[in-house]
Amino acid sequence: MNTYSTPAYGSGSYGGGGGGPVYQSCMQMCAASYGAPTMASSTWSAPSATTTATSGSGCTHTVIVAPTQGVLRYVPFAINASVGDTIAFVWNANKHTVTKSSELTICNKTSDLPFASGVQNKTFVFTQTVNDTNTTYYFCGVPGHCQKGMFGILNPPNALMGSNTTVSSMMPVMASNSSNMTAMVQYTQMVTANNTVAGNWGGSIDMSGMPPSSYQYMLENVMYTRTFLAANPEVLSADGVIDLSSAGTTPLIVPKDITAVATNSSTSSGSPTAGATGSSTSSGVSSSSPSASTGGARSLGSSSILVSVVVASLAFVL
Repeated sequence: MNTYSTPAYGSGSYGGGGGGPVYQSCMQMCAASYGAPTMASSTWSAPSATTTATSGSGCTHTVIVAPTQGVLRYVPFAINASVGDTIAFVWNANKHTVTKSSELTICNKTSDLPFASGVQNKTFVFTQTVNDTNTTYYFCGVPGHCQKGMFGILNPPNALMGSNTTVSSMMPVMASNSSNMTAMVQYTQMVTANNTVAGNWGGSIDMSGMPPSSYQYMLENVMYTRTFLAANPEVLSADGVIDLSSAGTTPLIVPKDITAVATNSSTSSGSPTAGATGSSTSSGVSSSSPSASTGGARSLGSSSILVSVVVASLAFVL
């Protein structure tokens, strides 16, 4: 199996396998504060296929397309890949696509060397070979899914240390203007409190080039990946590398969507549901910044699972 390692993102303790007692304790605390989302176990296994496609010369990075039915996310939300690597998009729910999009209009298909999987169902695998390391956006083309946040990034832009446009910098700012964002951020911090590698994941992504309308959804995607990693620390190494290879035999905990936290918090407080703004501030919401040694595009962990049988394969220029 080929592997791909990146410099560590963040620093701190590693939570241990199988969710562990520390994670479960955090979940109890979150339940008391937010009425924590229902957790479901999902078995992740490599699907059988009728067609074997040739992958790139490098390693293979796996992206889960919807970790369970009803959760409109790609996991992980962002990955780094080198020329010659292969991206394997693996469906774990029905009726989704992987479609290349424009940075400025994320929910619209691009005409610049486009790729599209078409609408596919659970166990389908769609591979793409990386031909350069330009930032590339993709989304689910099923009507309404992208508008709810189902998009992802390959080779995301990363800001310089101290920038005020990183995910880490923008998160508390947006939380100060939205009670729902505050609830989601605080929940994520609680769940990842004992796994700072998961808690800092994606913090250096630069949001300055993204349309403002996407900011909320970008942060939600980062937070969902963080909660997923905290729930499944066995797929996240201490140096920040995501390895989904164990998922072939190990059941993974699939958190309900991060927006359920905002819904639960709003219901309990009598305030509007997700998307509304409130008078609450970012009190209790901290901003975490990566260490100097983890800046740059390689600050995100990347998957090292090798998928040997796939259903479709198209080369594309990233």
